[in-house]
Amino acid sequence: MFILIERFDNGTEPYLRMRFRADRPYEVGLATFSRAGSAPMTACVLTATMGNYARLRQLYLADKVVTSADLWPDYRGAAFTPHARFPLRDLSRTPQRHVLVAATTDEPDPQQARYAPLTEPHWRYSGKVATQYWRCEKPDAAMVAAVVNGRFTYWLSDAPIPGGIAFENFELVQPHTEGGEVWFGVTPKKPEELGISPRLIR
Repeated sequence: MFILIERFDNGTEPYLRMRFRADRPYEVGLATFSRAGSAPMTACVLTATMGNYARLRQLYLADKVVTSADLWPDYRGAAFTPHARFPLRDLSRTPQRHVLVAATTDEPDPQQARYAPLTEPHWRYSGKVATQYWRCEKPDAAMVAAVVNGRFTYWLSDAPIPGGIAFENFELVQPHTEGGEVWFGVTPKKPEELGISPRLIR
């Protein structure tokens, strides 16, 4: 499946190819391209913006788990936090040398959360606990990085997120190459089952 995107103000005009595979039921491959006449792109950033809905608070790196509370312990505003960036040396590698980074909630049953009275219904989590992850099979060693930001309140509201600040945008950023592909997944597997087994640092 291809997704065409309107030209940006900076002159870039990317488009995406999405790949779905029967043997990878929980993930989608996302490749970036630029249309003829597009301005050059340093990077075409693909972001997952479901972190607040799933209340992702644990980011699984190669040798530790970083939490949203670790990164922004005192933030109580209604905007996005500054981004936190983790370069290749902080990220897990599979036996095939693929880069892998995952995020999940710290709640055993997120459906049982108690919400503030004015929380919109679409923010109320429904479903089992899931792990979100990015995998890059051909990483750029100099530039690839996992990037997250966070929120204390839900988007366009003053309703606090149950349990405190959570990741919102979750990205794996690398330099743009024509047809460069990354895989994004949402799976019932735990990060350890994906091959990430750092020690939890509090």
